[in-house]
Parts: sequence; structure tokens; C-alpha cells
Amino acid sequence: MKKLVYLLFTGALALMLAGCGGDAAVEELDQNDTEKAEAKTASDSSKEEKPEEKAQEEDIWTYYNEATWADDYNGLKLEIQKAVVTDKAPTVEDENAKTSAVGVKFKIENTTDGKFTFYPDQAVLVTSTGEQIDMPDMWVSDSIGGEIDKGVIKEGNIIWYLERGHAEDIEWIKMEFSGHQGAEDDFEAEMKEYEIELKLK
Repeated sequence: MKKLVYLLFTGALALMLAGCGGDAAVEELDQNDTEKAEAKTASDSSKEEKPEEKAQEEDIWTYYNEATWADDYNGLKLEIQKAVVTDKAPTVEDENAKTSAVGVKFKIENTTDGKFTFYPDQAVLVTSTGEQIDMPDMWVSDSIGGEIDKGVIKEGNIIWYLERGHAEDIEWIKMEFSGHQGAEDDFEAEMKEYEIELKLK
């Protein structure tokens, strides 16, 4: 009888220990799954960052953030915020073909109650490498010219494609455009001429 009780007690103890061991194993498995899940989340996060890193690596533009200019013409604020150049711009006809281009980020703000008419998006570009481009590319440039009514802010990029290339060699650029205070059809208004030179290097 004592033998039977001993065997039953030993069996119960073994089952309890097995149960405890099983609980520990389940806890360890849960912990491993949690660690794997956290590692996967971290891995997924790093994967999400990769397209941004790739985009930064593939940026074709050289930025000249110091190439700035500003003027206040009777309450019309005009500003060039930066200039950019590239020898790897896709063309309008074939985005796989590469060409040279120059661009500026332009902003206009009318702080008056009147109207102004200016066309910086039709500016002539002259470069230190001997090119003169009479008109920006209208397909890729933002339309920021024309009549600017009271309180209006216009901003965007103006892009010129070069004919002889070598944008990266440009040391300075010059822009020429004009406009006047008043509505677009105010032909008697005095013209304001701008000739802006920006040093890139």
C-alpha cells in the first residue's frame, strides 16, 4: 500500500514538474515570438526608410541655397530662394534621355490692395558658360507669371534646358524679366526691368 501511495505521489510530482516545465517553455516561446516580432517591426521600419535614402541618392540636382535674391517693388515682394543645376535632367520627349538644365525657386507676394503684372516665368537666362536661353521650358516650369491680384502669393520652379550642356560648370547665372504695377491690360503703366545675377560658385 505504501508502495502504491509512493508511486502515485511520484507520478503526480512528475506531472506537476512537467506542467511547470511546459509553462516555462511556453513563456520562453512567447518571449522569442515577441523578440522576433519586435525585430521584424524594426526590420520593416528600416525597409520603409530605404526608399527615402534611395531617393536622396538619386537626386539629380546640385543645390545652391546661397544663390538668393529679394526685392520689394511698391509692395510686391519678389524672391529667389535658391538655384539648381543638373546634367542629368530627363527631357520632355524622352525621360530616359538626359540633358542639362538650370532652375530657380521663385516666390512673388502682393502685399497691397492693387494689382501687378510680372512674368518671371518668361525670363531670359544667361550663364557664365556663354549660353543665352530666351525662354524657360513651359512644360516643366510652374506658371507663376501674369496678373497678381491683392494678397496673392505665387511660388514655383522655373527651369531652362541648356543647348550646349555643362550645367555643373556654371559659376553664375543672370535672369532678365519685366513687369509693371497695375492690371495686365494697363498699357500706360511704367515698366520695371529686372536684371538679376546670382553667383553659384
